[in-house]
Amino acid sequence: MRILSRRPAATRRVGLVLIAACVMSACSPSGREEQLPPLSKAPVWERVPAADLPSDFVDFEPSSMSSSTRGFFAASSYSPSASSDVTQKVFASLDGRNWRDRTPSNMSTAAMRQSLASHGSTTWLLGGQGFEIPRVAVWKTTDNGSSWKPAALMPVSPDVEIPVAIAVGASGVVVVTKVTPGMGKPEEEMARLRVRSADTSGKFTRSWETPCPGHEGSEAGAEALVTDDGFYLLTDCTTTDFEPADKLFKSADGRKWTPDSLPSNGNEFDHMARNGSVTVLTGGLASDNVEHTTQPRIWYRKDNGRWRTTGPLDPGRLPDAGVVARHGQKVVALTAAGTGFVAVGFARAPDDSSVGAMWFSPDGKKWAKQRTRANGFTSPRSLTTLTARGNTIAVLASHRYWETGDPAHARIWIGDLAPRTRRSQAPSPAPLAPFVGTWIWSGASITIARNGDFTYRYTTLVQCSDHAPPCDEGEKMGGRATGTLRPGHTSKTAVGTFNEPVSDEPAGSTIKITRKSYKTIEIAVNGNSYGLFCEPHSSRCAGHVGAG
Repeated sequence: MRILSRRPAATRRVGLVLIAACVMSACSPSGREEQLPPLSKAPVWERVPAADLPSDFVDFEPSSMSSSTRGFFAASSYSPSASSDVTQKVFASLDGRNWRDRTPSNMSTAAMRQSLASHGSTTWLLGGQGFEIPRVAVWKTTDNGSSWKPAALMPVSPDVEIPVAIAVGASGVVVVTKVTPGMGKPEEEMARLRVRSADTSGKFTRSWETPCPGHEGSEAGAEALVTDDGFYLLTDCTTTDFEPADKLFKSADGRKWTPDSLPSNGNEFDHMARNGSVTVLTGGLASDNVEHTTQPRIWYRKDNGRWRTTGPLDPGRLPDAGVVARHGQKVVALTAAGTGFVAVGFARAPDDSSVGAMWFSPDGKKWAKQRTRANGFTSPRSLTTLTARGNTIAVLASHRYWETGDPAHARIWIGDLAPRTRRSQAPSPAPLAPFVGTWIWSGASITIARNGDFTYRYTTLVQCSDHAPPCDEGEKMGGRATGTLRPGHTSKTAVGTFNEPVSDEPAGSTIKITRKSYKTIEIAVNGNSYGLFCEPHSSRCAGHVGAG
């Protein structure tokens, strides 16, 4: 994805990060190829409730997704507007609904952008290792991210080198980095792209470089793709006069690159994807007026034939939301899905308001916009990145967009390419099931059993070395109170009473627990708020979790 910002007159796009998945075939969990599901009709979408997403999805700035036979993967990018304690994460999920932190233990967690690519059962992660002078590094995992092989470190460079893109396929792996001279502030107008290639064993060799200048607010960037017939590199560059200067290169082996053709009726090219013999390319025709408007388009070609245009993007139909002038539409990510393609992005109105947008195509030639309001795409300002696996598409969105400074509040949508498939009815959970477990906050915790019994622990702020119990012993909380919960008036609430005094409240005090977004609960005792409590091992807790 490109991290987008409001662009002044003399600036242009900022760098993008590749998402590369199995674009040539769908894979079954056993690793065998299976028949691609048709995409003749729009996928059916389901928004995963925010209450079911990890609390670390707060301030999660999505940068890329990929999918292997082991599941879905999602990574975040560095955002200068984020608070300094927001670390970068990699999450994995088997079904797109339940996500777990799978961040490599030695990955840099600041000032680096992560990029993911998957092929078969293996997922590759491009990022950085180290903190004072991070080095470009590549990890890979053949499971669900529980174990990553030791990072392959790129050589130390006297220049500033940052990750840009990674792509993988049966032919091998390519890594693209941006290099700017010196160790000070990067000189974007002198930037170049460096390409390294490897076979699937992962031993990278430096193979090729190409100049790719950019300017402040418009970093040089690239997107890569590995297909059955070779490797492709789409660069995102400008001239010294701030004009778009994107180029497309092709290589048979990832080492020797030659120019490839781009459509003649466009000059700004953003994303590409391949499905079978069809390649699609998104972009537009950029102008130099004060808003730097474009006429967004999608092109397609079969094999390496001539590019053909699909015409302007479908703006949708009133009275749906997000029906704006075509120059207010933007595709920010694209993937092959089933026998066709899905693109996501945003629709921005003249008043600067924005909603998520999605388009799908059964063949790369004809594209239709999905209904925005009916699918809940109005809740984020943009749909950000996506990946497909079998009949399932996972889409990440974020409430943070441009430079709002608001918490990210990442959201997930799950698309079904085969909605006629009958799913077995899941049994209804027990009334208190959403509350079972141990929930923590700084200085307190609550453990809730399935029958509703709970134990609340809290710090008394009095040390046992100079006070009789109840008292705290080091970091061990000395306060303890028990009670019993029962279902509340809604499925998101539970109520009960304390058997013992708790803090300044007497025995018999009432407790109300409300399930909130991003796997958090809010506790109130006798109507007084005791704060937000998060799932165990979460680094984002009370004070960071918003209503979403």
